[in-house]
Amino acid sequence: MATTHLPLLEKPLIVYNLNFLSNIDQFLNSSQKYLISCYFEEKQDNSLLELNPAEVTKNSIFFVETSCNHKNGINLSLRQGCAIESAASLNPNLNIFVLFVAPSFITNESLVVNRLQMFSNVNLRYINFVKYSHNTPLQDFVTSNTISTSQWPVSHTSDLLRFLTLWKFGGTYLDLDVVLMKSLMGLTNFASIESSTSVASLVLNFDVDEIGRTVSNTSINDFASNYCANDWGYNGPGVITRTLQKVCETNLVTDMNKQKCKGFTVFGTEAFCPISWTDWKMYFNTDTSDEVMVKLKDSIGIHVWNLHSKHTAINIGSKQPYGLVAEKYCPIIFSMAKSVF
Repeated sequence: MATTHLPLLEKPLIVYNLNFLSNIDQFLNSSQKYLISCYFEEKQDNSLLELNPAEVTKNSIFFVETSCNHKNGINLSLRQGCAIESAASLNPNLNIFVLFVAPSFITNESLVVNRLQMFSNVNLRYINFVKYSHNTPLQDFVTSNTISTSQWPVSHTSDLLRFLTLWKFGGTYLDLDVVLMKSLMGLTNFASIESSTSVASLVLNFDVDEIGRTVSNTSINDFASNYCANDWGYNGPGVITRTLQKVCETNLVTDMNKQKCKGFTVFGTEAFCPISWTDWKMYFNTDTSDEVMVKLKDSIGIHVWNLHSKHTAINIGSKQPYGLVAEKYCPIIFSMAKSVF
């Protein structure tokens, strides 16, 4: 595949000072500092390769891992691996980038990562939180220490990085609890609603054409201008919802059709959120399995609401819908589970 470097929009060079990083205790909110302390640690010689913009190809797919759970080597869960495998196997001609803010490394114990390396289009890369924002609309936000005020710094960093990454390169962002069931080839400039009042930020595609750049620019500037540290969803689904309300000139997400949105597609809930967050347990319920699987038959992928569901088991051999989808669309990673996925 030919490599296409998609350059940043031209920005004036802004010189900034990294001296604030010299005192991490002062920089970070004391109650949350341990959650994101790894963002400011030195990269080790054996760390992942740092992302090189020149290696990003057109319409790449991006995942972002913003936890600091990688002190002793990268440790992806089976469910995270499932999301990555489904994207890689269904989109063999697209590059998949899994971006880590923790300066970590791969070990023999990184079982899921080692299994994913059989996919030639999967690329694990490190990004330096501060440097990655340089000469972008989020540079001042990052260097002003604002993320330290968050009640959910790991989640809000993920929100920041999805909009920043798509602003830099274009392409598709996917949450690490989205299992694809169809290829994304040929799909550009899209999002999906998750409820009657909100557009989801769990899957986003911004092309580098005029409408893609309009949505991308509006989104990233909304994040920078309207960031809210004490509202979990305001900086993710809130950003893309407000953006599309402006672009599509309607406050009703159910009114956001391709014509109103100037060529940008806003899928209905059936595309990625056939089961709403209020009904997330249906993905784990064998009693309603047949009903749920019918609901999923036309979906592009499913989002399993990890915030709520992460501690709920999938028993191997059961008819739990999430397990049935995983067994079909990420069979390699699913086969690693012994009794529980």
